[in-house]
Order: sequence, then C-alpha cells, then structure tokens
Amino acid sequence: MTVKIVTLLMASAMLLSLPSALAGCACSAGGTWDPYAFLNYNPSQGVSSSSDGRSVLQDDYRSDEFTNGDLLRPMPSVSSSDTVLTISGDGSDEGVYVKGALRLSRGSLVNQNGTLKSPEEIARALGSIGVDPSDRIVVYGDHLGDAALGFLALKYVGHRDVSLLDGGVERWRSMGLPVQSTPSVRAEGVYIPDKQDLVATYDYVISGEAQIVDARPFRDFGLSRIPGAIHIDSERLIDGDRIVDNASLESLFAPLQRGRPVVVYSENPDQSSLVWFALQLMGYNATIYSWSDWISHTTTVNQNAPGALGRSSSAVTGSEVTGSGSRYRKLGR
Repeated sequence: MTVKIVTLLMASAMLLSLPSALAGCACSAGGTWDPYAFLNYNPSQGVSSSSDGRSVLQDDYRSDEFTNGDLLRPMPSVSSSDTVLTISGDGSDEGVYVKGALRLSRGSLVNQNGTLKSPEEIARALGSIGVDPSDRIVVYGDHLGDAALGFLALKYVGHRDVSLLDGGVERWRSMGLPVQSTPSVRAEGVYIPDKQDLVATYDYVISGEAQIVDARPFRDFGLSRIPGAIHIDSERLIDGDRIVDNASLESLFAPLQRGRPVVVYSENPDQSSLVWFALQLMGYNATIYSWSDWISHTTTVNQNAPGALGRSSSAVTGSEVTGSGSRYRKLGR
C-alpha cells in the first residue's frame, strides 16, 4: 500500500512539472516543433477580432473547410521543421520575408511564353538554393498567383510534402509573427526530380476527355478561347492575399462535373496555377495547359472538335465557316 502511494505521489509531481518543462522546449509530444516556441509568438499580440467577433487566429485555421485542406497551411502552424519558400520576381533580395524563408525567382519556373520549365530545370533551381526532396515545404509569394505557381512547380517535380501558406507576408507580419529583411541562404545541393503528369498536351485537350477551364479575364475569353471552354476568372478566387472560402469555390466550380478531369489554361501561368490549386483544394483531378501551346498547334478547328462539355465547336460564339477543308476558324488572336 505504501509503495502505491509513493508511486502516485511521484507521478503527480511529474505531471505538475510537465508544463514548465515544455515551456522551455520547442517540441510537442508528437515530436514536431511547437510553432509558438519557435516563432516566439504571443497569441495575445497581433490578433484582432473580425466583424462577427471571431479572432484572426481562429480564422487562420480554416483548412478543414476544404476537401483537401492539408494543401493550405495555417500561418500559426508553421514551425522550424518546415522549409518556407517564397516565390518572387527577379528584383532585389531586400524586402520583407517570413523568418527563415528561402527565395526562388519566378523566372526559374516559367518560360517567356508562359509554359512551365522542364522538371530538370526546376529541379536545378531548387537545388541551387538548398531545397531537398525530403523537406516539408510551405510556399508563399509576392502574390497569391505566384504562390500557386510555386506549389504547382514543386508538385510537377514530384515534391511530396508541400502546402501553400494561407496568406501573404504582410498578413504574417500583422499577426506579430517574425520577419527578416533578406532571404535565408542554404548550401547548394542536388535535387532529383520525379516528374508528375500535371501538364496537359494538345492531343489531350482536343480529345474531349476533360473539361476545359479558361482562367483568363472575361475580356480575353470573349475575344478568343478554346472551343467549349468554361470561363472561371482567376481573380474571383482571391480574397485579399488568400484564396476565397469553401462556399465561394463551390459556387465558382458549380458548372464542373466533379468526377471528370479538368484542364485549366491561360496566357499567364499565375492565373492557371491559381485555378488549378483551387481545384486541387476542392478535390478535383486537374492539370494545366498553356494558351501559347494551343496557338502553336491550331490554325483551324474542326466542326466536330470536342469541347469541354462534349459540344461541337459550332456552339462557340465567334466561330465561322471557312473556304478550306476545315469548316471552323480557330478562335485565336
């Protein structure tokens, strides 16, 4: 009996001392870093209330709203075990960065015609800044489209553990989270790509197998488009520096059949990447395509060329009969 009492007293003492022990440790019981300890983040600072009384901190944990919410990373959950990667223009390194962030230039991901660079080229760029395939990456950008482009490029080379930061650096700073004036630097390494089939081909686009989404502004869609394409302006997916909520995405994607693959295209890879990311977030099977590739392959459109919804191109506004073998003129500029 005495032994049991002594054992219980010892166990109680250990439990009472646990909070103070953890306060000086940056790790949790699960073996991951505690973001509050790592970032020296005080939830009582930099947290404001929204119009309906919810705290900004509470709003940051909204990833559960989405089908694949693990692709969207809440800011307060970022920790020292993450590799933070920012996608930005080719200008000066000076600016405001999330603490510990590495910088990757947008130009290292895309060609001048708006197509993605090869997986080998992207992998070399990643290796040059010290990114390793085993890193758990959180990506953000100068703009939401840049971040989505970075996310797409990482998935294209087969990076397994990558998420998109739910907001930009100014939101990060407004929450009292630490920043730095220049990007972090790592030793150069070697990144071996594992190419994924995320870029659609011309033959696939015209096969009728997938739904086609035009992510450009409506003006461009009205002037010229791939026959049968559904218009979803990428700007409608943006709420400040974040992607819109689940209900808004459900409404925007209502014309699409969830069980059928989707191809997203644009002249601007930021636009197509953003719509592609939102589709991934909502559980769609999506790939991207470039408008420039369509232009380079197509001079005429056959009357029976399948569109995104299985309709003939004769249903597309602006098509017309030509005097050549093909009856419909391509909707191109």
